[in-house]
Amino acid sequence: MTHKLQGAIDRLYKVFAVVGRLSAMEFCPCGCTKAEAIGALLHRDIASIEFASLADYSFSAMTTQGGVQDFKYFLPRLLQGIATEEYRYNPEVLFGKLRYANFLSWPPAEIDAVRSFMEQLWKLAIQTYPVHHALPGFPEIETLLSSIAQTGVAISPYLLLWSEAATVDATKNLLHFVTLYGEEFADGNTLSAGFWESASEQALELRQWLLQPQVWNWIQEGKELPIDSGYEHLLAPALAALAKEMESAGV
Repeated sequence: MTHKLQGAIDRLYKVFAVVGRLSAMEFCPCGCTKAEAIGALLHRDIASIEFASLADYSFSAMTTQGGVQDFKYFLPRLLQGIATEEYRYNPEVLFGKLRYANFLSWPPAEIDAVRSFMEQLWKLAIQTYPVHHALPGFPEIETLLSSIAQTGVAISPYLLLWSEAATVDATKNLLHFVTLYGEEFADGNTLSAGFWESASEQALELRQWLLQPQVWNWIQEGKELPIDSGYEHLLAPALAALAKEMESAGV
């Protein structure tokens, strides 16, 4: 973990401390949530709760367990956990809860704390290949990009940071992404399956960025770097698909 990412996590705890410890939390009475499971989360200091113990809560937060204020209370520990540990579910599930909670309407200090965390998380990810060596909850760079997209924020600033990084590991992450997903951009398309289905605006941002001449040149300059993904045979057809898209767009 970088010093700046740790600072962003510390800031989350400080900003959301105003929520205060919960004494109770509503939950679905159908039996899908056990009262004792909720109680175990409420009677401990937030920082001492094991991330794994919060996994089920994170999956059903605000739908069958608690409301927005409860989510805010647990948020610092949830984001600290996703930055340092493995996660039982897809990370997009947790990040999507921010959009569900309409976090962009929260007080400015809370919005800024979340944004700062995501920026530092992203900066660490693009500079680490494979990503999971630094962030075990994210198997690859696409997973984190998709997760950020689930919050509802624009991803163009994150893509710009990626372009500006231009290190070996940043390049390898780009090649890995192109290898696995490049052909998805054929025929005017962009990513649309899975979690991208609910992030169509961000997927369009991604397409526009990927087809920029400077990004294409970056790919061409680094395409011989070994990424050891096991899918190297997919790079050539992916590059061919992107080249055709750029030609069609007159780039």
